[in-house]
Amino acid sequence: MLAQAKAVRVGILGPSAVAKSVYAGALVRALEDLGYRDGSGMILEYRTADGIAERYPKQARELIERKCDLIYALGPEAPARALQDARSTIPIVILAIDYDPLEKGIIGNLRRPDRNTTGVYVPQGELGVKRLEILRELLPRARSFLVLSDGFARDQLGPLRAAADTAGISLTVVQFNDHPYDFEAAFETGRKARVEGLIGLASPVFPQRRKEIVALLEKHRLPAIGSNPLQVEAGYLLALGPDVGKITRRAAEIGVRILKGTKTADIPVEQADQFVLAINAKTARSLALKIPESVRARAVRVVG
Repeated sequence: MLAQAKAVRVGILGPSAVAKSVYAGALVRALEDLGYRDGSGMILEYRTADGIAERYPKQARELIERKCDLIYALGPEAPARALQDARSTIPIVILAIDYDPLEKGIIGNLRRPDRNTTGVYVPQGELGVKRLEILRELLPRARSFLVLSDGFARDQLGPLRAAADTAGISLTVVQFNDHPYDFEAAFETGRKARVEGLIGLASPVFPQRRKEIVALLEKHRLPAIGSNPLQVEAGYLLALGPDVGKITRRAAEIGVRILKGTKTADIPVEQADQFVLAINAKTARSLALKIPESVRARAVRVVG
């Protein structure tokens, strides 16, 4: 009788629960499509810090102590940093949504990764600039926008500020440092500055609290562009972000290659190059805004 193959143990360290994270859920489904289903050939160990960076080191140690064969570091820099700081030899696959891994030193070489870490990343600095451009197409006369930022999104501000300066746009940036974030105060700051729209940066916290933010957007009648499709479903006017299905599929495929014996150093880090624009037509109607054909034609998804 043939011995049953040992189940692999795969860890995921992410910013929110699988049910609340569009990226985590899609990654788990991609692994299932590739034959790695929790409880059938794979034991899934999921840990979340609920968007609080200080919790990641403890969660990383737990996954390492569980003797995972592979660990995914999902979302912001902090999960990857916590896993690397633990100095484990377990292979790490990053799905870097909110940061540039080369710039932050998580990866030393994109072509031949070091420190037992490889994966996929999203160029959020470029996307922030594109969100500004799209919102300006919608509001060509607007000259002042509110920007919400936090510790996860801080590095995305530089390119956005440079693009805004070039375009003659004034940005009112609210930087959140302490939990819970005071969104009411942030919008009041924007009201006093007479902002005409909101540009969302990529952070795991903003999609988590999207309903609260949407309520304030409605109160202040501000059009907003976010980074996550969940925000559009909740009531944001627009969102521009990576193609979730494609980047999670690539991360899953990289993980499977490692589980089958390929070394992380032999798998180049990939940059996401396909992005999805979503529009909420109901929100547009409530704001009495007409979506220009130049924007609508680029939308992959329209809701409402």
